Amino acid sequence: MVKTVAQEIREMGDRLSALYDEPAVAVDEAGGYYTQPIYDLIEEHGYEKVMHELLTFLHADVIQDFLQRANFED
Repeated sequence: MVKTVAQEIREMGDRLSALYDEPAVAVDEAGGYYTQPIYDLIEEHGYEKVMHELLTFLHADVIQDFLQRANFED
């Protein structure tokens, strides 16, 4: 059976929709496995140097998300 262009486009759209419908895996909080190497770098190179490199590397949306969710109240 030969598919029409419209059928091909419809099937591609269905596959794309299925990808968007898959549940996203999200990590709300990084634990020791991810954070300990950062603490090790701070200990080795100092807070200012590590923070500069980290903030330079992070994407703007990650920084914005952090600023919106950060809670520094004791």
